[in-house]
Amino acid sequence: MNHNRSVCRYLLRLAFFACGAILLAVELYGYALEGKSWPKGTVITMQMEMGAAGRTLQDGSTNWDDAAVPAIYEWNANMLNVRINPVMNSSKPVASDDGINSASFSDTVFGEKFSSGVLAVTYYLSQSGQMTEADVLFNKAALFDSYRGDLQFNSQGQCVCDVQRVFLHELGHALGLAHPDDHGQTVNAIMNSVVSNLYQLQPDDLAGIHSLYGAPATTPTPTPSPSPPPPNRLVNLSTRMQVGVGDNVLIGGFIIQGDQPKKIILRAIGPSLAQGGIAGVLQDPKLELHDAAGALLQSNDNWQSSPDVQDIIDSSLAPSDPHESAILTRLAPGNYTAIVLGVNNTTGIGLIESYTLDTNATHAANISTRGRVGAGDDALIGGFIVGGHTSKTILVRALGPSLGNSGVDNVLGDPLVEMYDANGQLFASNDNWQTGGQADQITATGIPPSDPREAALIATVPGGDFTAVVRGADAGEGLGLVEIYDLDQ
Repeated sequence: MNHNRSVCRYLLRLAFFACGAILLAVELYGYALEGKSWPKGTVITMQMEMGAAGRTLQDGSTNWDDAAVPAIYEWNANMLNVRINPVMNSSKPVASDDGINSASFSDTVFGEKFSSGVLAVTYYLSQSGQMTEADVLFNKAALFDSYRGDLQFNSQGQCVCDVQRVFLHELGHALGLAHPDDHGQTVNAIMNSVVSNLYQLQPDDLAGIHSLYGAPATTPTPTPSPSPPPPNRLVNLSTRMQVGVGDNVLIGGFIIQGDQPKKIILRAIGPSLAQGGIAGVLQDPKLELHDAAGALLQSNDNWQSSPDVQDIIDSSLAPSDPHESAILTRLAPGNYTAIVLGVNNTTGIGLIESYTLDTNATHAANISTRGRVGAGDDALIGGFIVGGHTSKTILVRALGPSLGNSGVDNVLGDPLVEMYDANGQLFASNDNWQTGGQADQITATGIPPSDPREAALIATVPGGDFTAVVRGADAGEGLGLVEIYDLDQ
């Protein structure tokens, strides 16, 4: 029996449906169907191979796959009988008629030129009314970024389109939805043929997908019109250092503020650092999570032994080595500590990372890491991502001498802190906080370092990736602490 092939195009035109202009039609769904769908119970494996962005996108992503994949999770949360399973950073060949579902950038639609104004296409195959393959191709010639909220335009008036909402639309085709506006239906829908200010599924889109695959027991109620994009938040912390034993283990602290639980994932990385040319890595890291009183909440040695292994995989943040560790959990507002140590008292360079996995109002307001500061690769290296597209003011502190007041031995006598952007360019630096030209501002925060030899700086940064490096100003070594505070509370 022959396969049927179809191509669905998503257009860019300066004609948008005004949100709220058709409120009377909310209950009169106008969704359209392609007439093909996946068999119930299908797990659609989608090879994500859109590649590196080459820059930090507005939502903090540096990889197109990471920026686009939330669209998959949004569809999955609203379907009962079908699921899309993304395979991140795939390298499978992208081809038509091969039975493999792919999402990638392309110059052509399998050899055919993109039509004028087309942002992306979904090329799907069906047999006897059932989908057998769906490939999403993004037009390389279009301008993309990743953000929520209204569409953005550059100084030449060109749309800088949000890759996530475009993928959300194309996945609708891959699931069997068509353009309602092509069928004379005037509705607010992601599935309309023209990109708009809408960036999440609308009631009409949900009605269409439920007609094909049923509704989950609890279906999130979408907002009929776009809500304001969330403010910038500290959404990721990663710290790399030499992990020792005793006081020289890697200790990461963080504070969650707000009135709701926050879903996070913590990772302890070691063996996979060698792929980046790092020598002397921690071969078998173990991860512990403690509350403010020091009580052990959770621990993990090898992430694949976690009871939450499937949720870790679904987060797309699973460690790449089975000896590495991960904890996925929901935490109430409060103070927490994550500790990385080597199994059987082994030592080496390790990395601790924390990622927030939801976007509610609860957020990380302070993140800190304590460890031994050495020379070269043994510096204390703290990375963080500011998510969003507005500026954020932060305070970075590098402590050493004052740690001795808490009974800690062998502290770093004279810490120096340097802050770098995603391109490795020095953004700001400080040795002694009282002589950096910001002493009054730092004092006004209420949390200046207690020792004049310690370092601190205040910086206003855009969304993106940043790195704070703590060294000994006099090439000294010892236990140090790097802290990052969100001053925009």
